Amino acid sequence: MKKSIQLLTMLVGIIAILIPQACSDVDTNEGSLEQERLEIGRALLEMSADDVAELIPYYTDDVEYHDPIVDINGIQDMTAFLNQLIIGASPNLVTIVEDETLMDDIYSATWTMSGDFNGVPYQAKGISIFKFMSNSSQVYYQRDYYTEGDIMTTIPGLDEAIVGFRTYYRCAVDPTFVCPLPPPEPVSMAKSQMSSQELSDDQLVVGRQLVEINAENWMSVLPYLESNYEYHDPIVDIYGPDTMAVFLGRLFAGSSDLYTVFEEETIADDIYMATWTMSGEFNGAAFSAPGMSIVKFVEGTTQTYYSRDYYTEGDVMLGVPGLDEAVIGFREYYRSVVDPNYVSPQ
Repeated sequence: MKKSIQLLTMLVGIIAILIPQACSDVDTNEGSLEQERLEIGRALLEMSADDVAELIPYYTDDVEYHDPIVDINGIQDMTAFLNQLIIGASPNLVTIVEDETLMDDIYSATWTMSGDFNGVPYQAKGISIFKFMSNSSQVYYQRDYYTEGDIMTTIPGLDEAIVGFRTYYRCAVDPTFVCPLPPPEPVSMAKSQMSSQELSDDQLVVGRQLVEINAENWMSVLPYLESNYEYHDPIVDIYGPDTMAVFLGRLFAGSSDLYTVFEEETIADDIYMATWTMSGEFNGAAFSAPGMSIVKFVEGTTQTYYSRDYYTEGDVMLGVPGLDEAVIGFREYYRSVVDPNYVSPQ
């Protein structure tokens, strides 16, 4: 009996030593994987012509990739796409990551891209989402959000269509823009109602509200905008909560049935990012557009000082007769250069 007690005591002592060590090893492994994923996500975004072959193995065999124009499925087509885009069409491409988050298996980051596309210089801002396999450093899904309008503006013949649409849009919604077009009819603000819903103090909830903003609830988000708040999308730049209020009033006056549904979201270090699909009408033109947003909060609060929506205005222009041809023409040109599966109609 005495020996049994001694053996039990020894066993308990051994377990007491091993369990903390095991937990420590788990924490270390999790931290190592997180750091590795951050480095891989950043490397895949900042990929240059010299890096393609080295970075391809970080994609799974069944990888799925999307941007505003192309859809790629499988490692073979992904390899051909990256070779044709980065080595063939844009050998001087430079992408710089700005803000990034990693939550669970999802890495998201904003970036600025510059270089030439088939000899045409351009610069574009964007945002991306990567999905990693569970407990792995391999990526099975990537989507890049940017506007092809930033490239179209540098191409003679297509520049007029994109500049024309951006002018029309800013005339309709941007209170700081000196519009060269005939003035629109005055917008009545009386239709807007303050939402009675009590807002959560949680940044995740506030970020989601800013993304899913609509004609019925937009006034309820205004108290969460700091005095130095700024908003950006592919066309407008808004500074200050008062200017943002006028912008939203004009936007939803012309798009009262505009709704945005969030899909996936992350939050880390006071930065919220989310993917979404936006649908409705803009001044009578029906559209549906995928996009992604970043919202930055004042540290430790639910007050936001910065947000940017990433989508392509080409998805809206497709619903406007006369502008749709320019978008379709550019997308056909782009896919013929980079998409290994695309068969040009010409």
